[in-house]
Amino acid sequence: MLDGRITANAIARGWREFVYVALCLPIGLFWAFWLTLAIVLGLALSFVLIGLPMLVVTVLVWRRVAAWERERAALVLGAPIAPPYAPLPREGAWRRLWARLRDRATWKDLGWFGVLATAGAAAGLVVVALWALVVLAVTLPLTASTFPAGTTIGDVSLAVALVAAVAGIALAAATVAGTGPLAAGVAALARALLGPDPEERVARLEHSRASAVGATEATLRRIERDLHDGAQHRLVAIALDLGRAREKLAHGDPAGAEPLVVQAHDEAKRAMAELRDLVRGIHPSILTDRGLDAAVSALAGRSPVPVAVSVDLPRRPPAAAETAAYYVVAEALTNVAKHAGAREATVEIARDGDDLVVAVTDDGRGGALRAPGSGLEGIGQRVDALGGRLELQSPSGGPTKLKAVIPCEL
Repeated sequence: MLDGRITANAIARGWREFVYVALCLPIGLFWAFWLTLAIVLGLALSFVLIGLPMLVVTVLVWRRVAAWERERAALVLGAPIAPPYAPLPREGAWRRLWARLRDRATWKDLGWFGVLATAGAAAGLVVVALWALVVLAVTLPLTASTFPAGTTIGDVSLAVALVAAVAGIALAAATVAGTGPLAAGVAALARALLGPDPEERVARLEHSRASAVGATEATLRRIERDLHDGAQHRLVAIALDLGRAREKLAHGDPAGAEPLVVQAHDEAKRAMAELRDLVRGIHPSILTDRGLDAAVSALAGRSPVPVAVSVDLPRRPPAAAETAAYYVVAEALTNVAKHAGAREATVEIARDGDDLVVAVTDDGRGGALRAPGSGLEGIGQRVDALGGRLELQSPSGGPTKLKAVIPCEL
């Protein structure tokens, strides 16, 4: 049984390597032609208004295609290549565009297409040609008779065809053995050009550390505000009511003291409820005891908007990723209830390789923004601090989809 699984895994890996290298040929040639044409036309027309927008669109297109190439590299590397781009400014379309143009990773993307059109296409051509030759040789005993007499293949004898078939099988084994290193080499070039370099990794780590500090400070400020405006205010009211009730009892007026004691009792219960909510917001015990499914289901049960929950986790993720996922859902559902005007929402949580993916969707009015100081910014800082990424799609009129990708291999 174990040998069967190993063989199946080897076949699947060999097939993925072949697909990756073979696709380099058409993809490399197509995008080399398209990008060359677009850049040349954009430069030639740059003296008129249409040229510069054409160049801008070309830059945006090759960044988008480079993202697909990072995903395609997972066929060989086992996981997509991490995007290397520097964070974009929160506001200003021109500032965001200028940041993309200044980003060194943008031009490394273009360099990858040059490599893909040369070394990648050459590797794809070799692999495709070898496999075409293998198919021709192995099937020669069956197909030689179908060729017209007087042609090179048509005049091949059966003995020669059988020898060619055996040679084709040997060539197939050699091609399989050679495809793996070839695919690994192309994927290594892709990772070098499309992935973050060491300096960018250090910058990203510093940014994540700053985000973690910012998220912690924001949490402390929220706790301080909630204590000051909520429980502390109610405790002061309780003390005042009990003080007035004590005075009435001291003056022989138990009837006047009773409503004050009742009011203080009610305030005490409300203060306890607020403290429970505050403690739950710091770290809910249900998350520790029963995991993400139960904790998120409890959040959905308290939401005024109907929420459908789907959690597909074969095993519990690390505590840091699990906690971050919980707070992503908690803050997202709070925003849905307060701002979205939605009729219903869905929460989907699943593993994708080494990542924990959390998606919250609602059918509200849309137009959500990750603005400084907003709840979405807090979510983004928490996810960034773990080296993850936050994606927000919220067109005007809805729907809104918030997707957080949180690494589990921390």
